[in-house]
Amino acid sequence: MLENLKEKNILFLEDNLEFAKNTTVLLNIFIKSVYHASTISEAEAILKSRHVDIIICDIKLKNENGLDFIKDVRTTDLLTPIMIISGHKDESFLFRAIPLYLSAYLLKPIKYEELIEGLRICSEKITINAQETITLKDGWSYDTKLCTLKKDAQEHTINKKEAQFMKLIAYNRERLITKEMLHESVWQFEEMSDSAVTNFILRIRRRFGKDFVYTIPDLGFRFTIH
Repeated sequence: MLENLKEKNILFLEDNLEFAKNTTVLLNIFIKSVYHASTISEAEAILKSRHVDIIICDIKLKNENGLDFIKDVRTTDLLTPIMIISGHKDESFLFRAIPLYLSAYLLKPIKYEELIEGLRICSEKITINAQETITLKDGWSYDTKLCTLKKDAQEHTINKKEAQFMKLIAYNRERLITKEMLHESVWQFEEMSDSAVTNFILRIRRRFGKDFVYTIPDLGFRFTIH
């Protein structure tokens, strides 16, 4: 799977220059180009001028917060795989990161095996993002171009919110889907009440089956249950 990254580019936001240099050497084994930025403004400039396939971002920068940068990216881009790195396992940062569709959370010093696994997940997401048809489960598939849901030769047209929801579950099939994630990707930060979410999920189940998505009490929803 990592062979797919040979023609890909990474934006690496990290203000520790020595750590950035050493990590870049390692990343260059698998990646075509690594664009390093030490500040958010530098990272934003790279995003505007370069094609970026993966983002790796430190959380605690000098007088800046990496999660603020990622949140800004996610307002217009839900697809680019993002890994964050940190010198500390900060639960408050982890909680804020839940709705940001992160591929990996790596702790410094980064272990080689964990970095490789993070890159593998990113490569897999890039492959999925490029697909016009994404296989979901139980015979269901989602056509990203036509915004239709298909099963057993039947095609279901879906509205904008439903299409955003299908993208959300397609890229988070094994993860908990929180209300924060719904608010960001489906409602796109518009006002969202608990009753609106309840009615939306009920409508999804009426259209596509009661087991299409599962409710996890007080936490959110899951597309698959193991």
